[in-house]
Parts: sequence; C-alpha cells; structure tokens
Amino acid sequence: MATTKRAKKHPNWGGRRPGAGRKPKGDKPMVSHARRAKIRAGGRVSIRWQLDPEIEVKGARAALASALKAGSEATGFHVAKGALRGRVAEFTVSARDAERLARGMQGLAIRFARALNRTTGRKGRVFTDRYEVKEE
Repeated sequence: MATTKRAKKHPNWGGRRPGAGRKPKGDKPMVSHARRAKIRAGGRVSIRWQLDPEIEVKGARAALASALKAGSEATGFHVAKGALRGRVAEFTVSARDAERLARGMQGLAIRFARALNRTTGRKGRVFTDRYEVKEE
C-alpha cells in the first residue's frame, strides 16, 4: 500500500481572518448574514425586502398582488398584508416557527419573482439581498 505525503500547511492559511469570505454583491450588504433572532410561535413579524434597481415598479405591483393571492396562506404561515413602497416590498406575516417563516418566504419570493418576470418580460433575480425581519 502506497503512502502519500501530505503537504505541510502554512501557519497563516485557513481560519478566520479580516477580509476573508464571500464579498457582497452590491456596494454594501443590505442585511447582515448573521443568524436571525428566533421568532415567537404564531407571532407577527415585519419583513422588508429590497427589489433589484432594474425592476420596473409598475409591473411589480400587479405581480405582488397575484403572488399574495396565490399563496398568502400555507400550513403554519400566513401573510396578513403586503405592500410595495418604491423598491421595497413590505410584508406582515405570522409563522408557527422559524422554519415555517423561511419556507413561506421562499415560496412567496418564488411566486413573486416568476409573476414579475412574466409580466415584465425579463429574466433574472428580483431581490438584491436577503429579507430583513423585525418582530412586532
């Protein structure tokens, strides 16, 4: 059986260090990628999501309305209200737990992005960054 020599690692390679990691896609990150705070079961939270600057807001309102109509209620997830203010989509939702919140928001994002891309005849991403959660 042949043995292979392992290369000796440099003492400064790997590990945490300033400037390491994936860089933000925009000029600056909008929402911290740190772990989100736990939500209360059944509690309402406010969600803010920044739209891509290339999105036409006129088509976005109709797409948001159809996405909310199609899937505002899933098991353990409910959208109480949704609005588009300029380039920011704002929602008030309630979720059974953090997992339901994440899955519900994924579904809502997919429905919204597909409807928006279909109505405006474009392709590509719709949101600039991850959504921001604030407990009410």
